[in-house]
Amino acid sequence: MPIDEHLVRPKRRDAALNNERLVQAAREVFARQGLSATLEDIAKHAGIGVGTVYRNFASKKEIVETLYDAAIDSALADAQTALEIEDPWVAIVSFFEVTAANQAQDRGLCETFLGHDGFGPNEPIAEKLVAVLSPLFDRASQAGVLREGVTVTDIGPIFAMLNSVYRMSNARPDLWRRYLALMLDGLRASDRPALPLPALDVASFKTALSAGD
Repeated sequence: MPIDEHLVRPKRRDAALNNERLVQAAREVFARQGLSATLEDIAKHAGIGVGTVYRNFASKKEIVETLYDAAIDSALADAQTALEIEDPWVAIVSFFEVTAANQAQDRGLCETFLGHDGFGPNEPIAEKLVAVLSPLFDRASQAGVLREGVTVTDIGPIFAMLNSVYRMSNARPDLWRRYLALMLDGLRASDRPALPLPALDVASFKTALSAGD
């Protein structure tokens, strides 16, 4: 028996709208509550039943990964934009400030990058991060503006430390800027002594980022 397309199309359109509404609701809930938010929280925020959530996404992990794909592309685009800045040190500062500002506004984004609650970058994505960001750090190092021993893999621990500041910033949402400035001062070449320990090597960095995968 032929299927009446007029009966099928509205259903498909509704399903697409529900999916878009869910993704947007998840983005807003995770930004405010972090990755501890539940599917029930997302459904409530979207104004739909939790059963609809499960019909669109098999798990919270699937929703996080959907959002994370877009987030990683945005972060890599920010790194590419920073490379277009002529001054190598200003480029480094720009990358950190833009990335930190995005993470400060979105707890879920920050926690995803840091591999919290079982979510985080997989190894191929970690490799991509290293590949895109290495030229930024290599250029600054060759220009003599980075402290000796500073490398691309230092970004993980730096953003992990900033994450603690984001959590303290309810009264002062921009408090992280003070501590980022202190950290950047520590990265800049000067007459300071050599760093006491080497940075993570690339293999360890990828393992650390993908620990929650």
